[in-house]
Amino acid sequence: MKRFSWVLTAPITLAILVFAVSNREDVTLEIWPFGIQLQYPLYLIILISLGVGLLIGVLLAWLSASTSRKKARQAEWRALDLQRDLSRAQEKNQKLESAATEKTSTAAKSQGLLSS
Repeated sequence: MKRFSWVLTAPITLAILVFAVSNREDVTLEIWPFGIQLQYPLYLIILISLGVGLLIGVLLAWLSASTSRKKARQAEWRALDLQRDLSRAQEKNQKLESAATEKTSTAAKSQGLLSS
């Protein structure tokens, strides 16, 4: 797994490094409604924009999966409830079987005593 990670991250890191070196000139970024002007290297503005976009995408994906997570939690709770019900039913069945076996053995003993 570590080797796969390196195979994946090394070329991406190299591409980002080459991109940053080739786009070092300063650009002016104007934030329109506020009249703010920022001057940063082009690669920094692009990488920060990509990072912010990635974070927004991850947040939206996480929020959209909340219904699935809720359904999974409810299914897990239902499974636990059913497991508890099954354990109680098995316990009750075992008690009934042991009582029936005891009753049968008592009846057999009493018949054996009566017949002799």
